[in-house]
Amino acid sequence: MSAHSTPPALLWGVRRHLAAPQAEIVAIQRQPFPGGLSGSRFEYWRLRLRKAGVASSLAVVYKQGRVAKGAFLQGAAQREALAYAHLPGRLPLTLPTVVALSAPTGELWMLPFPPAKPATHWRAAWDEEDVRAVIADLAKLHAAFWNQTETPETWPWLLQPTQADALRLVEDGRAGLERIQAEGWFDASLTPDRVAKLLALARDPSPLLEALHAGPMTLLHGDAGFQNIAITQDGRMRIWFDWQLVAWGPPALDWVTFLHPWAYPEAQPPLTFPTMTTLYLEELARRGCEIAPDAFQRQLDAALLWRWIIQWGPLLGRYRERLRPEIKARLDHAFARLHWPALPRIP
Repeated sequence: MSAHSTPPALLWGVRRHLAAPQAEIVAIQRQPFPGGLSGSRFEYWRLRLRKAGVASSLAVVYKQGRVAKGAFLQGAAQREALAYAHLPGRLPLTLPTVVALSAPTGELWMLPFPPAKPATHWRAAWDEEDVRAVIADLAKLHAAFWNQTETPETWPWLLQPTQADALRLVEDGRAGLERIQAEGWFDASLTPDRVAKLLALARDPSPLLEALHAGPMTLLHGDAGFQNIAITQDGRMRIWFDWQLVAWGPPALDWVTFLHPWAYPEAQPPLTFPTMTTLYLEELARRGCEIAPDAFQRQLDAALLWRWIIQWGPLLGRYRERLRPEIKARLDHAFARLHWPALPRIP
């Protein structure tokens, strides 16, 4: 890429990052690398710069805001860019250093992360101390915005999965479940009885929403699994990234996204799910945000099924061409550990 085709947002961001308003980008070398499952594209960019007649270089990671179709990820790339524009310095977490962004296109340019402990979508090389630190981070985030009802007014671009955005999200899930039922796409995991119960909840989600709204509301990361947290090799820094689903909602919705990847067959959680949940509630209580365990369990059951309906229902019913068999097998394993036990506990 030549300097003539440099994105204006990148040039402006580099000048701001370097505090050098006359800096120029004279050339860009790009190298793609594998990204996540949402459809976004990632590349390493090496920028050749000239500042006050002196040549230098800067390496950045480029994320192109293209995400998979469906209501669940609608506007996600733009939302993430807005999060990086407004949230750094406002959150009690470490975020990536974003050099430049374009909110209209959802493009990001950020500094590479320091060497981190291995983590994929399916497994993380974390020890018990890492898990405890991440749980404390999540509780710290939730406590900082606990029932601060002005938050969605301050940042109206936040996803509101149980309020303003609930109808369009659940309609996508209902359509997916109706197709599963109509086509007879049943298997050992998606049995006719489970699909029928989920479809009934998608058509009348009031039992789920009433349970979720019976507790507090807060700022949510939206996808707080280990695949979106980089822990440096010395364990001292945790970088929270991928804010595409940043939201305002019940804290249980974030907690289910923390638990979910630990339920994959390759994952080896150093602590049990009940122990991790107890630690999370204790960390909240230490910060003056108490939830009774029984009440949180009801919210957790509702959050598991609400998230299933709005995320996995569309994928399995409307967009199943994106779902490779090996990923479906991993999902079925997680559903068996987390979601299916919750189904009979919902009236």
